[in-house]
Amino acid sequence: MADFSATDAAFTGFRIVRERPMAAAVWAGLQLVISLVLGAFIVATAGPQLMALQAAAFSPAANPTAAFAMVRQLLPMYAGLLVFALIFYPILYAAMARAVFRPAEDRFGYLRLGVDELRQLGLMLLIIVLGFIFYVFSVLILAVAIVVGHFAGGLASALIAAIAIVAFLVGWIFIGTRLSLASPLTFATRRVDLFGSWALTKGKFLPIFGAYLLAVTLAVVVYLLGYAVILGIVAATGGGAGGLAAMAHPDLASMSAFLSPPRLIQTILSAMLMALIWPVILTPAAFIYRSLAPTAAETFD
Repeated sequence: MADFSATDAAFTGFRIVRERPMAAAVWAGLQLVISLVLGAFIVATAGPQLMALQAAAFSPAANPTAAFAMVRQLLPMYAGLLVFALIFYPILYAAMARAVFRPAEDRFGYLRLGVDELRQLGLMLLIIVLGFIFYVFSVLILAVAIVVGHFAGGLASALIAAIAIVAFLVGWIFIGTRLSLASPLTFATRRVDLFGSWALTKGKFLPIFGAYLLAVTLAVVVYLLGYAVILGIVAATGGGAGGLAAMAHPDLASMSAFLSPPRLIQTILSAMLMALIWPVILTPAAFIYRSLAPTAAETFD
């Protein structure tokens, strides 16, 4: 089984954007449409409730019962966002795998709606179920640790709780890394396969995790630098302090407030920024899979 360069994997997204700038332009346009449509949806379905909940959260006389009632009013909005996520993310993950495996098929920014995307949806649902099971199991373990720590008392209690929390986080990271090739594996083999990733990543946890950590670090740096530029542009184009405040705490009470000039400028520039963030975070897994299982990836050449 072949090895791979963690650095090359982490920089995969940058290379794709450099070589296929039109694909990045399509992604930016898609992100802009999504931001505007989802923003309008949130304002129309739950804008006033969100603003009231935000005000209640910072009120010294907050009423938990009233806050819970507000949250229940937000359930239709959350349901709509869940449906969107189940449609959008399979398309996005398939597009990023396609950009790595089939670089010549770059029309529409590698975005499609077909069987590949349905397989990604099936994989996502399987991951959600597995994640829920692991979450319940982890909560039970944490509860047992807390009870044991309570009876142990003193420093032992804090130590047991700390160990349980660290074990919980390490477990999530380890399992997530070992199963992280499931999306490109499913795309490449044309069948939903979650646990095939476990065999591919055997003995390679550290370099794979290192590649992801470097990619996320690069994405965070790019995001912070990009957002600093966005702040400067919004302030310089007339937004001033009020525009910056609107970015930090957007007014969702009405459509006119949501579509204010500072917000529109921010939305457009943020869409361009996300067109770079997406491939930086999502393409390393496909690069790693192609390196570890080259014969599977050759079926697309």
